[in-house]
Amino acid sequence: MKREWLKEFARDVIALGSPIFFLLVLVRISILSKPYFLSQFIVAGIIFFLLALIFKSDLYSGLGFIILFFTIIYYNDLKFGIFASLAYFALIGSLYYLKKERNNILKGISFGVISALISYYLIKLVFF
Repeated sequence: MKREWLKEFARDVIALGSPIFFLLVLVRISILSKPYFLSQFIVAGIIFFLLALIFKSDLYSGLGFIILFFTIIYYNDLKFGIFASLAYFALIGSLYYLKKERNNILKGISFGVISALISYYLIKLVFF
């Protein structure tokens, strides 16, 4: 019973990598007048969802990385980068704490990195 609050906290942290939070970030970005930035998020999300669907990986660790990567680039602020990175590491720690499959978490992270990098460079080629 004592650790119930810790499980609840871990679930809350994991929500930072949820598809709903990803959509919330997309809506926020769509308000900006930077179509290349929105395109990077959308392309990365599509690539990630395809990889996650085909190879069965953890959605939260991958979407969380995509959100982390592009928001750090957008804000370009050291303090925000440190905070966002700590939140992402807390997300990964929470997944392990809740006993999610290690292999799926690692695949999710890998697919998030791959998706973010492909999208970043692909959209950069198209817009610049």
